Amino acid sequence: MIRTSLVLLFTAALPGFGIAQSSSGMLEVRLANEAIDGKIPFYEELLDGARISGAVVAGVQVREPAHGIADLRAHIPTSWIGGEMCVRVVSADGLYEAVNTYEISQSPAGSESPPPLPEVPFESEYTDVLSEAGANGLAIRITRGRCDEGHSEEATVAFVNMVSTSSVELLVNSFRAARVFAYVDDGAPHQCEPIKAQTRIAYDVVCVLDDLPAKKSVQVEIYRVRESGSPDEDTVLIQLPGPSES
Repeated sequence: MIRTSLVLLFTAALPGFGIAQSSSGMLEVRLANEAIDGKIPFYEELLDGARISGAVVAGVQVREPAHGIADLRAHIPTSWIGGEMCVRVVSADGLYEAVNTYEISQSPAGSESPPPLPEVPFESEYTDVLSEAGANGLAIRITRGRCDEGHSEEATVAFVNMVSTSSVELLVNSFRAARVFAYVDDGAPHQCEPIKAQTRIAYDVVCVLDDLPAKKSVQVEIYRVRESGSPDEDTVLIQLPGPSES
């Protein structure tokens, strides 16, 4: 049995947040890849053939599906403030991929409330391609630390084109499993469904986690069941900071 874990942190309801700006002393997220000729590059690729990362969880997100990535934001846990994070975006067909490191500014002096939902700069040259991806056509995974530091077990939810939610979507690579289920704190199973994308290579099912309990954290167990009936299990720990106060 394969067992892996991620720490996923998200805000369950976020009305009334504005764009973070360093000039006003608010939290800010900045692109922080290694400079080339004095400029910070934004890394993205449109590939001729799909590239498979091998990750079971390709995305942890809340997304308004009518557009590409017009507005990308992230819940920043207080323990991440002043550090770095990696944002990975992949299309369901595996032909588009963006992997970029960002730095997180320090919070204002004396601030004790949870940080706001800052904008994550995403200056893609392929906005037309992304806008055609459709519902569940793009997966966003945001993890703690630099992208070149390897796999991180701590991640946060991405908010795409919206700033509030009552549910979170996990985009999962089933690796050709016959059925996929997600259990929240040993509760009733959430049956994951195939995504509707025409080509499903990087990931192929979506698990919608709704009615999450009002508590600090929940454990989500993802079971990928083969035709033979044997399951692979992946454990996901989701930290719940609770609604932020505006």
